[in-house]
Amino acid sequence: MPEELAYKIRNGNIKIATQEKLHRTLNFNISEFALLEQLKTKWGLKDYSQTMLYCIWNAAIDDGIETG
Repeated sequence: MPEELAYKIRNGNIKIATQEKLHRTLNFNISEFALLEQLKTKWGLKDYSQTMLYCIWNAAIDDGIETG
């Protein structure tokens, strides 16, 4: 399941109906940033935006809010 989700995100199959550019500051400690980097590398995601999208969708699927 995580492989499918990462594949859909990498290939642009998961999109938000309307997308707005939002610039916010996210505060991570170094170990949280390292975990984000590990996920980015593991799933072959191109940047931190894709990695955050992966994390959000994965959590939403686990909680039953979204479907894979």
